[in-house]
Amino acid sequence: MTDEASKYAIAQTATFLAIQVGHYERQFGTMPVEESVALIETHSLTDEQAGWMADGLEHLAFAIATVTGEVDEPPRVQ
Repeated sequence: MTDEASKYAIAQTATFLAIQVGHYERQFGTMPVEESVALIETHSLTDEQAGWMADGLEHLAFAIATVTGEVDEPPRVQ
């Protein structure tokens, strides 16, 4: 999905996910960034990390589908 999405759609996806994180943090507190960085840099995953990664990729797929379903290109100013 990421290979087929436009640059604008990826930017919109990042914005969508940032809003989701901001909302989550206001409701439940700061998310552990260090654990996310460690997860990206690891070469092997525990079962818990694999589940966390799978959940995250599911959110990414949902976000891409959401933004590409609404708008594929930015509005043009005339």
